[in-house]
Amino acid sequence: MTCETLLVEWIMRFEITQGPKRLIFDSDLRGLRVDGTAYVSGRDGVLIYDQTRDVQADTVELQMSTNTSTLIPAFRALGIPYHTYFDEREVVESQNDITFYWKPSKLAAFYNRYSTDELDYADREPVIRQAVEFLTANDQILLLPEERLSRTLEPSRLLGFYQGFPIFDGSTGFAKLQSRLGIHVDSETVMISTPLDKYDEDVYELAGHLAAETGLDYSKKKNRVMFPKDDRLIKLLGIGE
Repeated sequence: MTCETLLVEWIMRFEITQGPKRLIFDSDLRGLRVDGTAYVSGRDGVLIYDQTRDVQADTVELQMSTNTSTLIPAFRALGIPYHTYFDEREVVESQNDITFYWKPSKLAAFYNRYSTDELDYADREPVIRQAVEFLTANDQILLLPEERLSRTLEPSRLLGFYQGFPIFDGSTGFAKLQSRLGIHVDSETVMISTPLDKYDEDVYELAGHLAAETGLDYSKKKNRVMFPKDDRLIKLLGIGE
């Protein structure tokens, strides 16, 4: 396995290879990209895992994180073996089911060891490399206990409110898993979400307002939107860091 790092115009990219197979991690990418086709989990709720069932490739570009919602589809497309636990339906659907993390699981144990959620992009490469090495080395026997996600045991911090939405500090606790409702400020992104389908239009309306006021683009997912963390947005929300 080899690893090469490039930094061009503030975009981080690095590559992990296994034989002829290439994983290219890109800080400017969301989801996966294969042969120029992008795969993201959008407003319709269709997961990348399901979108890429028949995709095969020698090279996959993906977001710079250890999120299994992109790592596992990338492995599958490349034909890189991994443990079948990650194909279990409740594990696959965990990204859209906050109740999954209310109980112990092997997936929570994986993230307790290899999560990149709280890391700046410049610090993510070694953790991602370790995660890939672990997953490929444990394709037959998954050496993980069942644990609770450690961040859910930390206290959450409320930063304020914006148009009725509570604003949470994503660096402590895990408010977005305990309650999807709110604006969640992480190290690289700002997520606005609701746990209820009937209120999704409120989220999209607020996102349109914030985009118009700041000039920022955002991505839509089921019941939530994602903005890049930007000083213009932080100022508009009325929170300081």
